[in-house]
Amino acid sequence: MNKRIYTGLLVFLLILLGGCEKAPINSDIEGMWKLEEYTTTEDGVTHPCERIYYSIQLWVVDIAEKQGTKGYAPSIGRFAYGEDGNTVIMKDFYYRKGTTDSKEPTKLEDLQPYGLNSLETTFEIVKSDGKNMVLRSDYATLTFSKF
Repeated sequence: MNKRIYTGLLVFLLILLGGCEKAPINSDIEGMWKLEEYTTTEDGVTHPCERIYYSIQLWVVDIAEKQGTKGYAPSIGRFAYGEDGNTVIMKDFYYRKGTTDSKEPTKLEDLQPYGLNSLETTFEIVKSDGKNMVLRSDYATLTFSKF
């Protein structure tokens, strides 16, 4: 009898442990993205981007220039889905030091090379199919490819 109870508890614990995986909320949006370009709304100018990457995972967005020559400051911010399901929000950016934030808020001018002009930006999801993504804010339209 005790052997059955222990076996049952063991199976129950294994089922619980299997359910704790951090799965993406939307796999068409979450992941590693290369920012190909952004077009500013006000003047319609397209700004090509070199080696600019966004990493979106659960509630975090990490933006950085990887092996680039411009020296853009990397930052970590909060990422959230809008209530309507058609928008995403990026906010509360801090400079990244190693794998964590430095507790020093990112200056606005350091976000601009990433297509951001505000410390909190709401984007409309124009396209997101897991391979390509287009996000539009009041400032710019960002075009990404999956990395």
